[in-house]
Amino acid sequence: MAAATAAGAAAAAAAVSLITCYLLFHNSILKFPWARTARPSCASGRRTRRRGLVEAIGNTPLVRINSLSDATGCEILGKAEFLNPGGSVKDRVAVKIIEEALESGDLICGGTVTEGSAGSTAISLATVAPAYGCRCHVVIPDDAAIEKSQIIEALGATVERVRPVSITHRDHFVNIARRRALEANKLAAKQRESNETQTNGLDHINSKMMDDKLATMQSESKKTQNNDQTHVSTKMPHNSKCDPSSDSKGCDPSSDSKGGFFADQFENMANYRAHYEWTGPEIWEQTKGSLHAFVAAAGTGGTIAGVSRYLKVRCLFIYLFVIYFLSGKYIFITMIPHS
Repeated sequence: MAAATAAGAAAAAAAVSLITCYLLFHNSILKFPWARTARPSCASGRRTRRRGLVEAIGNTPLVRINSLSDATGCEILGKAEFLNPGGSVKDRVAVKIIEEALESGDLICGGTVTEGSAGSTAISLATVAPAYGCRCHVVIPDDAAIEKSQIIEALGATVERVRPVSITHRDHFVNIARRRALEANKLAAKQRESNETQTNGLDHINSKMMDDKLATMQSESKKTQNNDQTHVSTKMPHNSKCDPSSDSKGCDPSSDSKGGFFADQFENMANYRAHYEWTGPEIWEQTKGSLHAFVAAAGTGGTIAGVSRYLKVRCLFIYLFVIYFLSGKYIFITMIPHS
């Protein structure tokens, strides 16, 4: 718990430092390609109003890291992804994964997005899924900080804590998340079959009742015509079986399972595309192309892969560095630019 508290304090201190740096950078007149040449007015300096949570994701500012810039003589900027609603770059990934799943039909509105994650992706999916009318179910190992579960639950997602085991084990939290999506799809299929059976049975009964009623009305119509009275219409009333204003429980969409979709952040190429199509172009535009190196840490690898690929398309001679943690040590890998 002490380690978790210390880590939280460090993260908070880093966030405050970056915000402070941003304010200094924001209010100064610096001769950088991406800096303003004049101090903006109060009206023009406000951030554009965003419509809904999804539009608030992205377009995060570049923050000049003064200590490193002054020490090296280079302009070193940090991308303030902590300003996304979910607090990390994973918000972009969550948006891309859900949107592509909805477009392909693998996920429908009201469906459940599942993921095995003990980190930022779980928080981002729990944040973004409701904006698309979907639910979120997160499976995490029970040795993860309880605060993470509390945050995810506070965002409206369900959390399933499981025993930590090897990734090759069928009960690893990622494998369980995959199964939960399959189980939701099976449940949805059974409910559809049940609904179709009930509908067919009711249609048969309704059809017989309608035939009997139509025969009765036609008989009455003939009698009326014979008595020189007004013709009675034989048009049948509309059968409003699923009228939203009715009290029928079968019309309640929340009572039906809409299926599940496994986000699969490590294997889903939407993770890469989110940064190739979104983060990379954003960085290039913000720096006005005056960029010589890009550095990123790697978890799933989506950020470094997507951004690097885009930057290489724009300029072959950008140096790319990836940092990742392995066996208790930080490993630095330099990517040499193409000749």
